[in-house]
Amino acid sequence: WDRTVHADLIRRIASGGASVIGYDVNFSESQNDASDAALGSAIRDAGNVILPIELQLVQGSDGYAAHDPKGSIRPDAQIAQGTDILGHTNLTPDADGVVRQVPLYIPSTDASSSFIQPAFAEAVRIRAGLNVSVNDVEKPFRINFPGAPSQTFPIISAADILEGKTPSDRLAGRIVLVGATAPDLHDEQLVPTSHGVLMSGVEIHASILDTLISGRWLKPVPDAWQIALLLFLGVCVALAVSGLRSRWSTPIVMLLWVGLIGSAFVLFDRGWILDVVWPTLVTAGAYAITVVERRARAERERRAIKTVFSRYVSPSVVDAILDDPSRLALGGERRNMTVLFSDIRGFTTLAEGMKPEKLVALLNIYLNRMTELVFAHDGVLDKYIGDAIMAFWNAPFDQPDHARRAVATALAMRDALAEMNASQAFNDGKRGSKKDARELRIGVGINTGDMVVGNIGGHNRYDYTVIGDNVNLASRVEGLTKEYGVDILITGNTAAQMGSELLVRHLDLVVVKGKTEPMMVYEAMALRSRATPTQLRLAADYEAAHELYIRRDFVACTAACAEILARHSHDAPTQLLLNRSAGFITTPPPHGWAGEWVYTKK
Repeated sequence: WDRTVHADLIRRIASGGASVIGYDVNFSESQNDASDAALGSAIRDAGNVILPIELQLVQGSDGYAAHDPKGSIRPDAQIAQGTDILGHTNLTPDADGVVRQVPLYIPSTDASSSFIQPAFAEAVRIRAGLNVSVNDVEKPFRINFPGAPSQTFPIISAADILEGKTPSDRLAGRIVLVGATAPDLHDEQLVPTSHGVLMSGVEIHASILDTLISGRWLKPVPDAWQIALLLFLGVCVALAVSGLRSRWSTPIVMLLWVGLIGSAFVLFDRGWILDVVWPTLVTAGAYAITVVERRARAERERRAIKTVFSRYVSPSVVDAILDDPSRLALGGERRNMTVLFSDIRGFTTLAEGMKPEKLVALLNIYLNRMTELVFAHDGVLDKYIGDAIMAFWNAPFDQPDHARRAVATALAMRDALAEMNASQAFNDGKRGSKKDARELRIGVGINTGDMVVGNIGGHNRYDYTVIGDNVNLASRVEGLTKEYGVDILITGNTAAQMGSELLVRHLDLVVVKGKTEPMMVYEAMALRSRATPTQLRLAADYEAAHELYIRRDFVACTAACAEILARHSHDAPTQLLLNRSAGFITTPPPHGWAGEWVYTKK
């Protein structure tokens, strides 16, 4: 603006009866003699104008800032001749970029000068003749911001005053601060009440002035009080955590922290600033250290128990026992669970041709890897039955996805065994030709249903195991893998739990030995997300052929099976379906047959 505009604005504010005019514009350079003279004359005639000065600050050895008079940016002498006091506008944000404090008085670095430069708002207060005792105010002066930017103090447009639109009594007896609020002028800062909105420099000065006039300046709690609080919190937290159970100690620590925050609000309303950062860190640190120490002690005791029991039962059972020792009591409970049986195919023949020590070494390699997979899927290893493995899920703790865990374990067993065969892991440590490699195959049977689980046995010897018809059924299904020539068979109950996540083949509707009701058995081929195109097509083609078989269209089923075998010559389920269909062409099944097949051996 032309200096004459500023002069006109000052005259109109003065004529409106303003008690003091704080003009936060630094006219540090001359514009032209006429304009500068007009502005200087307006300031002199008003007699109550405070102008700003921008100081060059130097950090003193005592931690407080001083100013270098030679580096200060002060108003042009012709303009400033009408005022006898200047106020510095140096606003230094904290490390986080937020303005919270201001040096109320800044001494000079010139040792021969005793002049102390007041802040802009303090200069306005002095000019207004407001007697406020600031002798006890800490340096730097902490600003108690009364509100959010542009929402606390009355704001009047300079244009309205210049155009005479402001009521005549609006300025009477008021302290009027004039300054830039346009964002493009970059005289804005973040303050504690910003909420993301910058506050203009002139409004920050207004907040400083408001703090001075109201006497609500803020002082930090003395260091001695702060240290005593830290010690109190640390001791209380340590005693609570070490002496009480977690369900009691944690709420007590939270109450202590909430009390700390509440106290900070109460003290703030009384002009005291309580640093809540260090007390919060001490509270959290004391809690964490005590909890870690307590848990480390408990973990040492748990490890001692676990070392003994892990030799006999699975880690999951040990954990359950450690969490609830009452589980050691004899007894059981009925739960819906999934049980898995696996067996090495042709093990008897394999054992007859090996020395006992080599057979044991082979079994140890195999059982160790398969057991790792059971534990990796959080299963309970029930027992080894020679070369067979029995495991179950959903006990002693709840596992809603127990069927999925069991099936995933079976698939992982199949894949791991293929890798071990490929690496000739069972060749007594020797690597020979592929022709001479010793390879193992397994059959896995899985069933889901209600079972009884618990510690079964006598007082001196008992096992944590499962019993019931559904357990026996899983064992029967595992035996059927030899009949169908597949690695993994699951029952309809398990398949229902898996949904569409698993790629399966409906192999047969069977009646196993000892049962009268038929059940559907499925081959678990792969997780659908990992199935290959070949597996997907084989499953689809087999399902179509099996549907023909169920509809008693044995001729069409035979043709469909022949087409599948042309692509998959070693697919045992398709070959079995072909043989049955061919037999039923000459000797059809009885009336009312629904596809069931009765087995008379285990």
